[in-house]
Amino acid sequence: MRFYRRQHSVPELNTTSTADISFMLLIFFLVTTNMDVDKGLTRQLPPADKQEQQESYVSKGTMMTLKITADNKLLVDDKPATMKQLRGRTVAFVNRVGKRHLIKVDVDPSANYDVYFQMQNELVAAYNILRNETAQRLFHQDYALLSQANRDKVKDECPQRIAEQYNGSASQTVPSHSEGGRP
Repeated sequence: MRFYRRQHSVPELNTTSTADISFMLLIFFLVTTNMDVDKGLTRQLPPADKQEQQESYVSKGTMMTLKITADNKLLVDDKPATMKQLRGRTVAFVNRVGKRHLIKVDVDPSANYDVYFQMQNELVAAYNILRNETAQRLFHQDYALLSQANRDKVKDECPQRIAEQYNGSASQTVPSHSEGGRP
């Protein structure tokens, strides 16, 4: 009697379509993934060419001056203030002066960035309050619930007017008419 050895073959997986499936999954996840980009502070930077800088004349009653000193102290119109007071004072100032207001920001180069960003957050929060009040007065809705056209009307009624002073020179004041996001 003869014994025949049967050849055992190892089963193999068919991998010809693996690359196609991987590529399709990659495309699927790239298309369906939401890539949010966080907004930072939206401000107009000073011009690169120093000769193209603009000068403007503003009456003293329509301008509020914010200064951060080298020792990280906040001065509002040359008087000491806290960050907690800044929001309320900004809202009161803009309500008093109206569209003609200008907020001038002067920061010492050796001041702490954290203090600068706290001040910017308070300014953005103040403008959010002002725009919400304006939206309630005009449209009887919160600013966040308005359509884009109505938001633009509110921005026209309550413009964000912040000028930042660079390098300690008064001739380098550049008004920022851009819009900042929420803090």
